Amino acid sequence: MKNIGASPCQPDMTALDQEFHFLAYPDHVLLFMLDGDGRCEFVSPSWSLFTGREAVRELGDGWLEHVHADDRERLARGLDEARRARREVRLLFRSRREDGIYRWFVSQGMPRPDGGYAGLCFDVTAYQEGEAEAERAAQHMISLLRQTRLIGVVLDLRGRVQFSNGGLCRLLQCPGAELMDCHLFERHLSAGDRRLLAELYPGGVQSAQFPAEFESELLARDGEARRISWHAMTLRDFSGRTRNTVLIGDDVTELHRAEEKLSLSARIFDASNHAIVVTGLDGSILAVNDAFTSLTGYTREEAVGRNPRILQSGRHDADFYRQMWTTLLESGHWYGDIWDRRKDGSFYPKYLSISVIRNAAGEPTSYSGIFYDISERKTIEERLDRLAHYDTLTGLPNRCLLLDRLEQATGRALRQGGKVGLLYLDLDHFKQVNDTLGHGAGDELLKAAAVRMRSAVRAADTVARLGGDEFVVLIPDAGSDADLARVAEKIVEALAPPYEIEGTTVSAEASVGVAIFPDDGVDIHELMKHADAAMYQVKQGGRGFFRFYHELAG
Repeated sequence: MKNIGASPCQPDMTALDQEFHFLAYPDHVLLFMLDGDGRCEFVSPSWSLFTGREAVRELGDGWLEHVHADDRERLARGLDEARRARREVRLLFRSRREDGIYRWFVSQGMPRPDGGYAGLCFDVTAYQEGEAEAERAAQHMISLLRQTRLIGVVLDLRGRVQFSNGGLCRLLQCPGAELMDCHLFERHLSAGDRRLLAELYPGGVQSAQFPAEFESELLARDGEARRISWHAMTLRDFSGRTRNTVLIGDDVTELHRAEEKLSLSARIFDASNHAIVVTGLDGSILAVNDAFTSLTGYTREEAVGRNPRILQSGRHDADFYRQMWTTLLESGHWYGDIWDRRKDGSFYPKYLSISVIRNAAGEPTSYSGIFYDISERKTIEERLDRLAHYDTLTGLPNRCLLLDRLEQATGRALRQGGKVGLLYLDLDHFKQVNDTLGHGAGDELLKAAAVRMRSAVRAADTVARLGGDEFVVLIPDAGSDADLARVAEKIVEALAPPYEIEGTTVSAEASVGVAIFPDDGVDIHELMKHADAAMYQVKQGGRGFFRFYHELAG
């Protein structure tokens, strides 16, 4: 093989065969080589890409310096024993990237003929810290979107389609393969709606204020324009950054067309599948159609002459209706989701569009309202929200929802001058339960611990599972250190008694680190990091108690 030259971070490749040279470059595989003394003499370019460090910093014993202190001795000993015994080995350890984040790796390797060692590392953090839970939730979401008649699409941060269901394919008359990776709104927005593109993706990247609800007009392959009512849900990755956006759409084209006919003639079209109500300027009902009767339970005779307030569910406050009427009177139109009540007292969600009807002189004469039941969409949205924001095993809020609540709590504390407490904890000896009794027993232990934690805090506090056996308790209106100490003590005491798991008595006490906003950090990620650091010190100091971060800093 041709000599490609040696460098401080890459040995002379004449010593390696062609297959190894090829394997040294895939981004998802990190390779390393140890010499006969166990010192690192080579790491692949993918190693530097992943860690953010120059390869030269990993050579010798440099790479071991970034291994988690709890894993360093075990890893070094295992590699040394395998190298000396000239046998294969498989080891699990944590290594810190340059950004300070630890990732879990599985290292597999084998001895080299010259007495050294060659190994591969794979990132398995997803299976160690709960990212696998997020991936499973995402798969459940995709399955849910496949089953619904509604339009379902998952977009990346540039608005490119990552998944589309049959509803979107039928709407645009395009096969799924053609839609994949296309910029949905850039390609399919009608000319009259192009301004929306700049609002959703300024500079080509998704807006931080991406609307939770909006409407757009999309053009199908044959040029037909369809009006879609969209409801958006943002998905975050393990570190809390926005990863994807799920859009649930409903085709409201026919509703808007019927509304246009009403505004021109003020006639009631009983042929419409949508419920229609026309009121006078004083709000009294003038006419309704058959679909109105079928949906609400009120006959024409019962509805005419009464105010649409008979439909109100009581779930919306006065400010909601005040804003609705302000928009209607200023623009002549209002649309959105609303909860109403049928004659029999049952509640249901509906999509409602209200318009002002004007005479030939342009003067308002009445109002038209067109609506339909959106129970299916609301059910889908609630299930998607559950998958996106709650841990499927314990039912606790997940990292994504925790970060949302933490942002709200710290923002409120800044405005009002308050403090926020963050308790970071994990279960001592949980891995031993998993290893000896199996993952099923480990899952039962996590669920039982979650119940105990929730019972130890107030309803206003948030207990969240980050993944594995790591949990966080958010105290949004923290008082003094003494108040937080009492909460930490209560949690430690709640988790201290043994558990009965599958006929076996097991113990899993808690080590708790406490950080306070804004004293221990004004950034939520910094706050989490400091609470984690305090918890780590507890585990180093004997486990089963709590410690404040400022005690370490002091």
